[in-house]
Amino acid sequence: MSGRLKMEEIASLTGYSVSTVSRVLSGKSYTSDKARDAIVRTARKLGVLESMASGRLLINGIAVFAPERTFQGRGDIFYLEVTKGIAEASAPHNVWITYSGLEEQHADVKLFLEKANHKNINAIIIIGTDDATILKLASTLNKPCVLINSVDRDNVLDSVSPDHRAIGFSTMRYLFEQGHRRVLTLTCLRRETLYARLDGIKEAYRHFHVAFEPLRDLLVTEWFTADEAERALDAWLLSHDREQWPEVIFPNSTSMTEGVFRALRRHGLRVPEDISIITTDFAWNLQNRLDAPVTGTTVPCRELGIEAVHLLQTRLNRPQAPVYNLLLQGKVMDYGSVSNATRHAARVALYK
Repeated sequence: MSGRLKMEEIASLTGYSVSTVSRVLSGKSYTSDKARDAIVRTARKLGVLESMASGRLLINGIAVFAPERTFQGRGDIFYLEVTKGIAEASAPHNVWITYSGLEEQHADVKLFLEKANHKNINAIIIIGTDDATILKLASTLNKPCVLINSVDRDNVLDSVSPDHRAIGFSTMRYLFEQGHRRVLTLTCLRRETLYARLDGIKEAYRHFHVAFEPLRDLLVTEWFTADEAERALDAWLLSHDREQWPEVIFPNSTSMTEGVFRALRRHGLRVPEDISIITTDFAWNLQNRLDAPVTGTTVPCRELGIEAVHLLQTRLNRPQAPVYNLLLQGKVMDYGSVSNATRHAARVALYK
């Protein structure tokens, strides 16, 4: 059946005009919720949605929730990039997007329900929350919802996240393959995602038959801020003899890396001549904050937002499809902040 005949059949069954049917199936936003719901429901029964191009986004508005620091100056640049990805993927569809702050724990339930239940909102994206109450409520709103960098223990909401375990493993494997063994990992464990990354780091130690000793190899802070990372590393260096200092410091966020550089400068340490640095998130962004870029595993931040919108598309077109848990891989990028310990050891042995 041709596209025109399909639209005429849907128009006949729903009582709406062919032009209205066309607007809805084209993803245009200027139709009533009642018309949109009736047309989409009928199109689904006729099998039309399955044959449509996957680029259609049949909604009027998306409510996006993220930690409040995402929207503050020099705040969470990781999540800010994610929101840019959402906007980029939604732009061709004439979709209205609202952004609201929602903390990882003890989130404002009243605010969430107010924004998510708005009459123009047909879908929800939640970024970086561990609040089980919010996730439970999201699953009861009868609106497609996708989580970004969050874990739904009930497994009823679609989600897309970085593969944190693999990112931790591949970053540490890179260091071990360069010949390093003494690595100080600097991280915050406020979120389950960071525990998963730490599990990957420990897995790399086991894979290379290197003992992992938390008191020597791990430094945990309360938050991700540069100031706290600077204070924590400064105290660690002062409390250990220089012979015990690591060959590499591995801060687990962009802001932590800033603090590490400040602490190293105060101790007169050069990178990578005296000590190496590797990081995660998206190391290229540090070029705007530091004198030189930093070797690290780039997490696909903007791609998280783009894939979340695609998951919404899939859920709208295939409401009975299995729940998706999409994991995106990172990639180690060498910007020269990690020395090659194997070559250094060879040179020392050669000239002894």
